[in-house]
Amino acid sequence: MPQLAKFQLPQHMAARRSARRRESNVQIVGVAIAVVCLAGAGGLLGRINELRKEHQLVVDPSTIKGLPPDIALLGKLGTFRALAIDWAAIRAQRLQDEGKFYEALQLHETVCALAPRFPGVWSNASWNMAYNISVSKYSPEERWRWVKNGITILRDKGIVYNPRAVMLYKDLSWIYWHKIADFLDDEHLNYKRALAVDMERVLGAPPVTLNDDEYFAWFKKIVDAPQDLQKLIGGASEVAAVAADLKALGLTPDEVLLEFVAERIRPELQISDVVEHAADPEDIDVRRLALLTDKRRQESVQTLLAAIRSDVLRHRLKLDPEFMYEMMADRYGPLDWRNAYSHALYWSSLGNKMSRGFQNQSVNDQLNNARFVLIVLRQIILKGRVILWPNFDDAFLSYIEMTPDTRFIPALFDAYIKVGADLFSDHPDYKEGTPGPVFMSGFVTAMHTWIHLLLLEGGEANRALAEKYYAWLREHNPHPDGRVQERYLQTLDEFVTTEIQASLQTYREAGPYIRGFVRRALKQYALGLTNAGNVSVSRAQKAFEIWQIDTKVDINERRKLQDIPIVIRDEIESYMTQPTVAPLYKARLWKNLPIRFQQMSYDHLLPYLERLCDGQDPKWKVELAFEGPPGMEEFRKTTPDYRGALKRDERDQGSRYKP
Repeated sequence: MPQLAKFQLPQHMAARRSARRRESNVQIVGVAIAVVCLAGAGGLLGRINELRKEHQLVVDPSTIKGLPPDIALLGKLGTFRALAIDWAAIRAQRLQDEGKFYEALQLHETVCALAPRFPGVWSNASWNMAYNISVSKYSPEERWRWVKNGITILRDKGIVYNPRAVMLYKDLSWIYWHKIADFLDDEHLNYKRALAVDMERVLGAPPVTLNDDEYFAWFKKIVDAPQDLQKLIGGASEVAAVAADLKALGLTPDEVLLEFVAERIRPELQISDVVEHAADPEDIDVRRLALLTDKRRQESVQTLLAAIRSDVLRHRLKLDPEFMYEMMADRYGPLDWRNAYSHALYWSSLGNKMSRGFQNQSVNDQLNNARFVLIVLRQIILKGRVILWPNFDDAFLSYIEMTPDTRFIPALFDAYIKVGADLFSDHPDYKEGTPGPVFMSGFVTAMHTWIHLLLLEGGEANRALAEKYYAWLREHNPHPDGRVQERYLQTLDEFVTTEIQASLQTYREAGPYIRGFVRRALKQYALGLTNAGNVSVSRAQKAFEIWQIDTKVDINERRKLQDIPIVIRDEIESYMTQPTVAPLYKARLWKNLPIRFQQMSYDHLLPYLERLCDGQDPKWKVELAFEGPPGMEEFRKTTPDYRGALKRDERDQGSRYKP
């Protein structure tokens, strides 16, 4: 036994020593591999962090630079944030039910501060303000304030902290489209007035242009303006000198100056006459106008104004002038930014751009946001032209009217076809050259409306376009068995006559239908067909009377239309300033118009008519081509201000919505 133990013990110890050496080698190799892996992971960390930012999995410091202290502090509550969010949300709803809206607003903002990177909280807060709270108010001023609050919290905060969340762009587009541009809210006209006046204050009155390229060039000045306003006015340039001189006259280089220019320097206002006939040449407004219209300093004045407009668009309204210009010049056409539909189109288009390639999205939100582009363009065709006579002291007393704008029809047709190819090319029911099975029904309905508008507006180009769309319907919208539908076997004029009889059934179609007859009358007057023009005016009047039977009992202006004389005046102004109408036809129209229609339009149209005559080669004499109507002095004295808002009933704002 002693010999056996003596033999086995050293062998056992040797085995243990060998095992220890192997373990040490494994540990050394493991540590080496770990070091290599850590080094490799460190090398990938930068790219991983970029991906996390792109997919909004972490807070991107570049998007929340200058984060308010309350949000920064609340973000450090850790797991207790969930409890705080629940408590604040429940409490906010309770306060809202009790009518304590401002206290509820503070708690809604607290919820958003607790979860700034969760788009749903911003969407919920915005909806409560723009819809639930606003409709509980009685006065238009209060209701508009809460609609604006809903817009602001999305635009200025929610989208800033979640720049790729398509849900927020969709919600913002919805408010502009459904709450302001559409007619379902009782105060929608006041919302339209307030938005239009604010945008005209910022951009000024639209310029007098003869074609779309001139309009694009006008906006391009804002795009190209210096973006550092403070550096511009603080330098030693002539622009800075102009800014200093204006400031000495009480016009600071901000929205104060923009409002003065928008109110006093309008295309239809002759500034030289204002200065010449001023009672006191030392009057402060006269001195301001003299400086702003000084031909020697015009380049500097326009540069300053463009820089201020750019600054307000970028910082207060959170609009990107470059993207606005791209939308107009490269995609859709000359959008009027006083129109809420243009803003809905902007945010929908920007949402599509910003969310492209971002995986953390709801498919439904993406599809609905894409649909907004199509829906809004359809409405711009029906109500894209804005006629505004602003009241900068009280926007709700402004006159506003929307008229059809057929210039956007080709853009919408192309957009539908592109969407069909992008989304449904693999669908078994997809046919090339169509918008796809999902959009086909709405597309066909829209095309019927386009054909009506194109024919009623008149012109060879419009008729050719209507014929093209009618042929498309005949080919691509057959019966299920492939036969051509009987309604498309009629002539184009017969088809329009049959279809248009149903147009007085809804508010959406009644206005364009009545205005369509007025446009037809203008074309007939331009062709010298005075009797036919009078018949078309009579038809418009009759249709208006039929529509009014159902709306006389409305307690507000939600479904009311302007009286026919006002509609005719607006359509005359729209027709005469339309670039696609030949100047000769405009001159013929003016010559054959009834005197009462000339009187209502002359003062407002005169600057454009002068511009039009100067643009001819050789130049026309405006007094010969567009002679002033007789009796204008008496007309100006006896005719009341006809560019105001529709008259309300005598009840106060608090009682009008109560039984």
